[in-house]
Amino acid sequence: MRRECLLGVRQRHSEVWFGFSDTVAVKYFVSTVLQFQIYRAVCERTGQFIPGDPSRPLHKCDFYRNQEAGKILTRIMERGSSAPWSQILQETIGEGRLNGEALRDYFRPLEDWLRSENLRTGEYLGWSYDGDYCKFSIETAGLQVYGGFYNAAHRHFDITSFVTILLASVITTVFTMRWR
Repeated sequence: MRRECLLGVRQRHSEVWFGFSDTVAVKYFVSTVLQFQIYRAVCERTGQFIPGDPSRPLHKCDFYRNQEAGKILTRIMERGSSAPWSQILQETIGEGRLNGEALRDYFRPLEDWLRSENLRTGEYLGWSYDGDYCKFSIETAGLQVYGGFYNAAHRHFDITSFVTILLASVITTVFTMRWR
């Protein structure tokens, strides 16, 4: 039910009994965000990515055989589970919290293109919502409903943000499956 009201995706009957557990989904989400966050930090440290410089976008970063990148990744991996991940991240890349901005930085060219294409074609963003089982959650959390999807009243998240995260997850899954 949460999937439909938040993502617009109706749950299949088989997923109710044999589905993706919440714990697995959270681990997958956290690992995807961390992957992009570490990638961005390594690219910044190796000079491959400079925020705001269109000549050095994050999606074109390549630190193959870069010794500095190897040192950073070694520092992250050598500690294993001896300390909390947030502490290791803080000590290694200077960020101790999950930050989805790396995903946005990586997919910014796609996001910009989607935004301009949707404006050009007049594409409808959102979906039809035909249930009210999320109403209590929406009212309790102080959310406002815009065009069939939910945005926090004090923040601006649009469908492009969702598409960006979705594409990142799909691409990560495809590449992970290919290299197994």
